[in-house]
Amino acid sequence: MRSLADMFSPPTPEKIAARELQQMRLTLFQAERRLLEAQMQVDYYRDLVAFLEDVSASGVESVVDKRRTPVTAEHAQAPRSAPGLITVPAVPSAA
Repeated sequence: MRSLADMFSPPTPEKIAARELQQMRLTLFQAERRLLEAQMQVDYYRDLVAFLEDVSASGVESVVDKRRTPVTAEHAQAPRSAPGLITVPAVPSAA
């Protein structure tokens, strides 16, 4: 339907730019999503390699024992995140 209307009144440069802008925003969103998924995959494989290195170096029993010990607040690691990202609360505040 749009192409039929375009035959009688060709789109203006502004309309073309608006359509392209919408398409580029979608493309940017998809690229950012792929980047985040790739970072999650990198973190997963980095943790897996570290685990397997621990197992090969010190044996399964010591690795399992080390993972079973409770983590205190002093030894807790800060959550990893990519630079420039913020944590969004799951439930919005009532403010």
